[in-house]
Amino acid sequence: MATVEKLTYMNERGESLVFSRASLYHVNLKDVSGLSDIQNSIYSITSMGQDGDTYIGGRIESRNIEIVGYIRERDKSRIQTLRRNMNHILNPQFTAVLVYEFRDHIRVINCNIDNAPIFKREPIFEQFTIQLFCGDPFWREALDTREDIAAWIGGMEFLEPEGLEIIESDVSWEIGFREPSLIVNVYNGGDVRTGIRIEFRAQGEAINPLLLNVNTQEFIKLNMEMDAGDVLTVTTGFGQKSITLTRAGISTDAFRYLDVDSTYLQLAVGDNLFRYDAGLGLDNLEVTIFHNNLYLGV
Repeated sequence: MATVEKLTYMNERGESLVFSRASLYHVNLKDVSGLSDIQNSIYSITSMGQDGDTYIGGRIESRNIEIVGYIRERDKSRIQTLRRNMNHILNPQFTAVLVYEFRDHIRVINCNIDNAPIFKREPIFEQFTIQLFCGDPFWREALDTREDIAAWIGGMEFLEPEGLEIIESDVSWEIGFREPSLIVNVYNGGDVRTGIRIEFRAQGEAINPLLLNVNTQEFIKLNMEMDAGDVLTVTTGFGQKSITLTRAGISTDAFRYLDVDSTYLQLAVGDNLFRYDAGLGLDNLEVTIFHNNLYLGV
């Protein structure tokens, strides 16, 4: 558990740099801009004789983060090594993520290097400035949240040896049971709407699986027959839309099965009720919804 605020930059190759008051790359997060401040662009129209403007809509602009810190080292050869390490990891050719941590509070954002590190010699330590561009301005949680609508729930529990009890042979018991509910509430605790990832898993034959938003009556439907073991994965996030069928361990594109009246379902902020259905084989379906809350700041 981090007891001080820190930022971790990790590129697509898994190489990382840690910025904090305890790091060799010393950064006081008070000197970091762009972590929470955002810019909203307003669209409006006006006409002759109108006082003011008519609001049409708005959009949240991309985010720029600037990190200013010091290389906490006085030996010149060591400083050179640390500088080379920064230049190597902060390579603008690679995509990356920036992770904010304070105790158990973790937020993640995708980023790219806008400018290579700028170094400036100061009286005591060498200063560096890093500029990051975040095309997607939203921070997210480190892990997705999972909601099962229909799934098998384990019913058997293993006890410690001293807690074992003798089960009489005429006592009936079950090792699991199927969740009977067809509806689940998916709570979006973030600041804005967010996409979801839906998994339809077939335990037997199922035809035309469907997921319906009870609140809006929007739905996403796949016109196809699923066999036992098939997994349909639907992703609805902006810029991430995909439909994949995994059958016998082989994944293929399944966009051709999408019903023309379908909507790429999104989670509104707060409660969202979803119901699943199928043209045939409803009891053979297991449905899981994954989502990640999006935030305007850390």
